[in-house]
Amino acid sequence: MSVGWARIRGMDATQVVELSGRLPDVVLKEYRHWTSITFRGKGFAWVDHQDDTAMIKSTHHERAAIIGSDPETFSEGWASRSTAWVSVDLAGADAEELFEILADAWRMTATTRAVAAFDEAMGLA
Repeated sequence: MSVGWARIRGMDATQVVELSGRLPDVVLKEYRHWTSITFRGKGFAWVDHQDDTAMIKSTHHERAAIIGSDPETFSEGWASRSTAWVSVDLAGADAEELFEILADAWRMTATTRAVAAFDEAMGLA
């Protein structure tokens, strides 16, 4: 959230789950201490409610940029050839920035049609 020139940092897992609800066709699966965030069964994020951390899907290039922007909040998660996950310490996270990262992860996972409709609704198309 922005207040003038200063950003207020600090989120918790519940707030990340709420943010993800702004994305179309998101399905949440609640487990004992964590929530899986998916698009039609394909995961793009999860949050740990006990540790107030999140793991969000990204590309290798984007993950490096995200971590470089704030290495106290963001760190490397697991990776494969095609994806690199970003680990987030939610205590240092900014809601606007985190929503952008979640939306990018959603775009990597969602259908082309869903992405086009979302971008149009957001005034990005």
